[in-house]
Amino acid sequence: MAYSVLDDLKKKIDEAVLVQLTDTTDSGVVDSAKTDRAIRDADALIDSYTGKVYKVPMSPAPDVITDISATLAIAGLHKFRSVDSPVWSEARGKAIEFLGKVAVGAVTLEGAVIEPVSADGLSSPQTFTAQERRFSRDLLKGM
Repeated sequence: MAYSVLDDLKKKIDEAVLVQLTDTTDSGVVDSAKTDRAIRDADALIDSYTGKVYKVPMSPAPDVITDISATLAIAGLHKFRSVDSPVWSEARGKAIEFLGKVAVGAVTLEGAVIEPVSADGLSSPQTFTAQERRFSRDLLKGM
């Protein structure tokens, strides 16, 4: 499930601007395939940061994640159309900065499920043994 939807994007940006950013065929309407792709890309970026601490995908997504998903999607659409927007570039930077804080545990996401510690850092009582070597340097010496 996506963290944001087209309606979330429309809350942050005028629909006419969304049409300009997505309509490559001059149909006059928002191309939902392009917005869906931008949202998927945004959500993948969010998961790459939050997945270090939280179980992803988050369901339900905290409100802040929905907002960040919409922000990153809009910034991605600007980039898709090669439109330089300092406002959305700055918003993207702030969103990524926030996600970086989430990744290191400096900020918590209310309602998100914390991922259990990976087994890499835990010691294991299992040991492995192998048979004695059949061929060694000493046995092969002089052959």
